[in-house]
Amino acid sequence: MYKKVLLAAAGVMMLQIGAAEAADPIKVASFVSPKSSGVSKVIKPWMARVKAEIGNKVELKGYWGGSLGKSPVKQYELVKNGVTDLAWILPGYTSGQFPELQISELPFLLNNGLEASLTIQRLHEAGFNTGFDHIKLIGAWATEPNVLFLRKPVKSIADLKNLKIRNAGAVGGYWLGQIGAVPQTMSAPKMTIALNRKTIDGAQQGWTGMRTFKAMSLVTHVLDLPLGAIPFFLGMNKKKWDGLPKDVQAAFLKAGGEKISRAGGAAYGNATKKIISSNAQAKKLIIVKPSGAEFEKMVKQARKSVHSWWIKKTKNGQAVYDKTLKILADVRKNG
Repeated sequence: MYKKVLLAAAGVMMLQIGAAEAADPIKVASFVSPKSSGVSKVIKPWMARVKAEIGNKVELKGYWGGSLGKSPVKQYELVKNGVTDLAWILPGYTSGQFPELQISELPFLLNNGLEASLTIQRLHEAGFNTGFDHIKLIGAWATEPNVLFLRKPVKSIADLKNLKIRNAGAVGGYWLGQIGAVPQTMSAPKMTIALNRKTIDGAQQGWTGMRTFKAMSLVTHVLDLPLGAIPFFLGMNKKKWDGLPKDVQAAFLKAGGEKISRAGGAAYGNATKKIISSNAQAKKLIIVKPSGAEFEKMVKQARKSVHSWWIKKTKNGQAVYDKTLKILADVRKNG
């Protein structure tokens, strides 16, 4: 009799433990503020769509502003190691981990954030998903294309020779080297520090990044060229993903995918337009936009050097590039 009581008690305890584990919230992390475009316009709306689909079956809890890890470089590791369940991940900071997504960084390829967002999402769905053994992509998006923000007057590409410029990823660094500048690899927060200390002459960055990292007042000129977009994705720990009920997985993906891509592309496009038109610091900047023969020459040179270099160095590079061109043609035709 005593043994039966013990077994019954143990069974109750196991049920209680299982219930407690089931109630544990799924952690969703970002290294930037909840007011940032990526959190407020992309990740939080995704969380809301999931809740609308499955109610309280799971709880999604946000950890914003780097509360689970402040370094943008470490976000992939935080997810892989289970420190957080999901996070806003920047492939450009995980060198070599997600080579195919790097294509969005090619200069003079993408015209806007929506094109970039849909390209990387559709590439992943088409099976170009190297590096995702430990992580599940819930949805991908991207910034508007980077431009060059500079502390010195510029009129053309020739004025960049020998200038120290922060590069956004390896592709950006290669392009800067090809035009005679001196690429400086660093994160966006460190970029702001370097601009303030005047140890660099400029930065390859988007308008939203300059605002987010409070660097707008540290530059005077902008060379407005489509220098590749920074890819992002919302990624989940693979073991955590595999342990979710099928209906929860389905809800995550239904609320993610191209819904995230389109939300992200629109958010960064709208934010960029608003910054340029109404931000007090942005309105002080002198914007130079090369066009005509000069622009066409830059495009031709970039495709000959940087695009060819990327294709050769990347496994399946030509296949990824060809698929990207098809995706872009479809996006530009059908939206």
